[in-house]
Amino acid sequence: MNAAPNIVLFSTILGAIFMALDIYVAIHWTRHIRAIGRHRMWSYAVWFATVVMTALYWFIVWRRHFFRMDGLDVALFAIVCFWFLPKLVIAPVLVIRDVLRLLAKGYQYIRRRVRRTNVQAAAIERVPDSEIPHTPSDDVQNGRRNFLAKAGWATAAVPYVLVGDGLWRTLYDFRVHRVEVVLPNLPRALDGFRILQISDVHAGSFPDHKPFQEARRMMLAEKPDTIVITGDFVNARPHELQVIMSDLQSLSATEGVYASLGNHDHYNTPAEHEALKKALRGAGIDLLVNEHRRIGVGAASLVIAGTDNTGFQQKFGRLDRALRGTTVDDAVVLLAHDPTYWEKAILDTHVGLTLSGHTHGGQFGVSILGYEWSPAQYVYRQWAGLYQKGEKSIYVNRGLGTVGPPLRIGVPPEITVLTLRAPSRDDSIVYSAS
Repeated sequence: MNAAPNIVLFSTILGAIFMALDIYVAIHWTRHIRAIGRHRMWSYAVWFATVVMTALYWFIVWRRHFFRMDGLDVALFAIVCFWFLPKLVIAPVLVIRDVLRLLAKGYQYIRRRVRRTNVQAAAIERVPDSEIPHTPSDDVQNGRRNFLAKAGWATAAVPYVLVGDGLWRTLYDFRVHRVEVVLPNLPRALDGFRILQISDVHAGSFPDHKPFQEARRMMLAEKPDTIVITGDFVNARPHELQVIMSDLQSLSATEGVYASLGNHDHYNTPAEHEALKKALRGAGIDLLVNEHRRIGVGAASLVIAGTDNTGFQQKFGRLDRALRGTTVDDAVVLLAHDPTYWEKAILDTHVGLTLSGHTHGGQFGVSILGYEWSPAQYVYRQWAGLYQKGEKSIYVNRGLGTVGPPLRIGVPPEITVLTLRAPSRDDSIVYSAS
């Protein structure tokens, strides 16, 4: 069975970065405490937390790496993330401040050197610092520095608020995205057919059954014609399904519930992989492993196909097998977990619409007035939402669960409702809304 990518080196580098940033910030905090005359316990507390959180980080890495965390590991990692991640914002600000101070000192040094060319200025320079009179302006300047330092450290609370919000509010703030897309060859009788998609459940990332229970309630309230799940049911082990099994079994739609596998569904032994597939099918989910089903009303039909995962160091997809028995005249919707498979192979087939996940929308991003940005877009061409080339379309779901840091900042977990439209004679291609 396919193993998870080796991330020992990644974990070590990440840990080293966290430690360096934390120590750097702690040093600045200690200097600030001394400057404002606060008790040393304020700095001792930060150094103690630094040691504890660093030890906790390495304990988590030693127990379970990021791709297989569940239960207690996720809870512990949430605490570590809350401590370390804000430093990714705070430390660069401190670096900029240090650089500006260094430049200011350099400027002052050069200025003094220039002034020494003047005899009168040189005489002044020979006056000992102890003989230079203290002026009220010095007090004003020192007071201003202290105020700015306190204000700067007060704003350092902002990244903690953002991370805390991503850990405890946005993490399970499920959002419904509604999309209309034209599907080539879709019969007029199926115009308006509604597919509800979720992806990347990662059952091990849920602390209990309540988050997925709420997602299931929202899904059933949409009354879709069919429900599809595009892979990554677990982080690694089939026993993770226990926390959501009851709600998985409760999923239902007129034309059934279908699913494909993701890369995480292969991070286990052959026996565990078979147990996972058996459990999913036992929950009433029609798991499509390089196969398809034909659904519809009367003579009007469409094809729901599913490939095993291809991408992220895995090559289990067999498109030819999944589409065997279909024709270029069929309306085909394909479930393929990794969106990179779309441009690599799927575009060359007669699949009209591909439904994917995998990216999680980066779990971090910005969404303002219709503009979306996430670091994920520098890794994946199709990272979130609807994309189209010619008559072919792909929709990338932002996922329900998480991997690694159990947080979402600016990228809430997603439930997608796709309404299929039959092509019109004027060849209108795609309509979309969120």
